Amino acid sequence: MPKCIIDGREAEFTPGQNLIEVAKSAGIDIPLFCYHPGLSVVAQCRMCAVEIEKMPKLQTACSTMATEGMVVKTKSEKTKENQESVMEFLLANHPLDCPVCDKSGECDLQDNSYKHGSSYSRYTEERRTYLDLDMGPVIKKNMNRCIHCTRCIRFGNEIAGLREMVALKRGNNTEITTIDGRPLETDYAGNYSDICPTGSLTLKDFRFKKRAWFLTKVPTVCEGCSKGCNMEIQQDNDQIYRCVPRENLEINRHWLCDEGRFNFHYLEREDRLVDPARSKSSGIEICDWGTSIDTAKATLEGQKVAILLGSDLTQEEASSVLQFKAQHYADSPIFHFGTPGVVSSKDDGPEDRILKQKSKTSNLNGMEKLGIPGFERLPAEITAALVIRGGRAVLPPEIDGVEKVGIGVFMKDQAMMFSAILPGLSFAEKDGTILNYEGRAQKLKRAVQAPGQSKSLSEILMIWTNRKNSHGVA
Repeated sequence: MPKCIIDGREAEFTPGQNLIEVAKSAGIDIPLFCYHPGLSVVAQCRMCAVEIEKMPKLQTACSTMATEGMVVKTKSEKTKENQESVMEFLLANHPLDCPVCDKSGECDLQDNSYKHGSSYSRYTEERRTYLDLDMGPVIKKNMNRCIHCTRCIRFGNEIAGLREMVALKRGNNTEITTIDGRPLETDYAGNYSDICPTGSLTLKDFRFKKRAWFLTKVPTVCEGCSKGCNMEIQQDNDQIYRCVPRENLEINRHWLCDEGRFNFHYLEREDRLVDPARSKSSGIEICDWGTSIDTAKATLEGQKVAILLGSDLTQEEASSVLQFKAQHYADSPIFHFGTPGVVSSKDDGPEDRILKQKSKTSNLNGMEKLGIPGFERLPAEITAALVIRGGRAVLPPEIDGVEKVGIGVFMKDQAMMFSAILPGLSFAEKDGTILNYEGRAQKLKRAVQAPGQSKSLSEILMIWTNRKNSHGVA
């Protein structure tokens, strides 16, 4: 492979790589603002300018391709002077509101100001100010913090496919806004906040809720569809505050749709059943595990039972159900369910040109790999159903006419359909494996503790197996 020299360090590179990426692979950090690996290069912030031997002027590292034998200096006096000058210009109008800014603690402007800026300012004029613009339900805009990096404009044009962000006016009066001040239309609006290097575009859902340095970050996989986007759950004290994309160039690249980003809110609903329960004519009755399992067993005893698995369960959970079936309901048919209109992977496919898939559960492909067929209708002889799901799978209306027992994540309005509910874990409360639409195996990782008396599926099935009835028989 060709090599170049960066700060006296030899670095290998692939032809066509820019100096920022080459330096990064060699463990050298070049400060930047407008450059993003998932967007086109505009080289307008000038923060990444570096000194290159045999070139009379500084060159922007984002737009300069590495060549064999190139000698680059990222810490020379000329480079440092440029970085300090750029920071002085960017901070000229920037408000001193870091203590109340949601970006504080993970702000590129903060970090680069500390590392490459001056501790003194020569600016004495009045700072420019703008009124905040309502950009819809996802993003809150604060133009006073904007540094005109145009990442948001490029994301809309190049990734979201909507030319909805523009730059108006020029020079000191430049304003980044939506066309005609309209709300954002894209289903990927949360990414505007992710790529903004300052606190100019922040998530309304996260605004003023928690400081970034208090959050525990857990790498996992989105359960929103069969794409299996890599993401990070950020929580504190077992409360999820936000989900952000995790880079995976083979699956979701740098992005995450809003549906997957905000999907976690159903875990915190007040009407989620987190204690074992059984339904009575008077309503839902919370009970202990023994009573709930006894009710479940009595409901299915002597019945022709079908087992329905949500395709939001993990491979490990589905395998444990297959073992449970062989032991207790060997002759019962088993099906998977999840998304109306999507019975098998043949029905799945892209819902848009970016990330979304038609299957709104993450493990449709995994269920098929285990040989579990998709659910269309109950066989005529079936009189009862054992329904197991993780919370995302949509309950099929075709099961309304039979007795039912539910295991997993259910809301109180759904519980009236079931004789007994045994509360289980959601995707954020367990470890496990899922197979995305391409058959790629990916790992869910537990981010928070399950609420109430919710238990893992393997533990529930173990209690069911070892629970003895009044005759002393398990």
